[in-house]
Amino acid sequence: MYILSDTEEILVLIVGLSLVIGLLIKSYRDYKSMTNEYNIKMRKKENDEKYVKNLIKEINAKNELLKKTAELIKKNKSK
Repeated sequence: MYILSDTEEILVLIVGLSLVIGLLIKSYRDYKSMTNEYNIKMRKKENDEKYVKNLIKEINAKNELLKKTAELIKKNKSK
């Protein structure tokens, strides 16, 4: 085994602590960025769902208009 002097022990302790602190900071930043990405995806999904619901409403409304138009055309032809 190696015998370290006091200054070498202090340097090893400082390097070890800086590595641990660096890992903690990197983990926190990764967590924060992943959370932000998730929130962006959820907002996009909600907006897409609203858009699809509006499209369905518009399509249903136009479908009803087409049905009414077809009925009117049938009535006019039968007269």
